[in-house]
Amino acid sequence: MAGKLTLIVGPMYSGKTTELLSYVEIYRLGKKKTVVFKPSLDSRYGISVVKTHAGLEVEAVALERAQDMPKYVEYPVDAVFVDEVQFFDKDLVKVVREFLDKNINVFCAGLDMTFKQNPFETTTLLMALANEIIKKRAVCNVCGEYNATLTYKLVQDDAEIDVGGKEKYIAVCRDCYNKLNASKNV
Repeated sequence: MAGKLTLIVGPMYSGKTTELLSYVEIYRLGKKKTVVFKPSLDSRYGISVVKTHAGLEVEAVALERAQDMPKYVEYPVDAVFVDEVQFFDKDLVKVVREFLDKNINVFCAGLDMTFKQNPFETTTLLMALANEIIKKRAVCNVCGEYNATLTYKLVQDDAEIDVGGKEKYIAVCRDCYNKLNASKNV
């Protein structure tokens, strides 16, 4: 039976990586063979670790290119996990399809949109392929409501690929996003 793709998306601080790591734990508790990948571009918490903002972590293979992933998978494997998919090129979609065709379940997590509300191409392509999409929300950093679906960039530059944490980004609801942008343009 072909593998299944589960994709976890949402804004910064919505618990995407936490949910991804909960699936890693489920597979490992079941004594299943797993491999965890991350983009080497994201070194916020270390090179060879996927870590949540709350401190949960698992070892991971950090790669520049998605097409190198199969080199690090020793078959048979039950599941492959990929964090921060938005930082991988669209070759990730081809690699994921290969895993699925080899009966490997794939779990991916990442931002679905940039702070400018532009879709991340790799994430969007994975959404089209996914068996299940989990859309996460965060608590709005401005109004405190649990309805933040957008990421707002605090620093004043236009770079849409810009790895960072609370020093650069907050999660906001649409109303607060629009208010912040309006006050910036005054």
